[in-house]
Amino acid sequence: MTDATRYISTKGCRSIREAGHEAEATMAKIGAIKLTVKIKGETATADVAYDITFSKTDIKNKQAYEEDCRLIGDDTHAGDPAAAGGDDILEFLTPMFNKPVKPGTKDTVSRKHKKSFRALDLNEDMNAIPNPDEIRARVTLMPVAPSTAKPVQRESPMLKLKL
Repeated sequence: MTDATRYISTKGCRSIREAGHEAEATMAKIGAIKLTVKIKGETATADVAYDITFSKTDIKNKQAYEEDCRLIGDDTHAGDPAAAGGDDILEFLTPMFNKPVKPGTKDTVSRKHKKSFRALDLNEDMNAIPNPDEIRARVTLMPVAPSTAKPVQRESPMLKLKL
C-alpha cells in the first residue's frame, strides 16, 4: 500500500466533538433558575426567574416552545430505587393556557413567574417528625411542531422551608 492510497481527505469534515456541540446549539437553553418563596401567615408567594437563550437556528426558524414552570417537592435522592416514588408536583406557576415562548429581536428572553397560594400546599413532608420541606422549581421547554427535538429541562437549587 502506498502513501497515496492511505490518504483520507478531511476537507468538509467535522470531528465528533464539533458535531455534538453543533447539535446542542440548535435548541434553546434555560439559564440558572432563581427561586424565592415568602411565607406570610397562611399565604406563600413563589417567585421564579430565569432566562431563555435561543439558538441561531431557533431565531432563523422562529422556533416556538411550550413553557412549563412547576414547584416540585424534593423527595428523592441519588440512587433511590424506583419503589421510592418520584418527586411531588406542588404547584404550576405558568398559566394553564400559556402562549408559546419564541425568539424576538434578541436571542435572550427573561422570564418571571409569581404566584400566591396556601402555604400548606408546600408541605410535602407530612409526617409526625417535623422536618424542612425541600422545594425546587423545574422549568421545561418543549419544542412546538414542526420540530421533533426533545424537551429541555432545568431545575433551581433546593430551598428548605419550615412550615
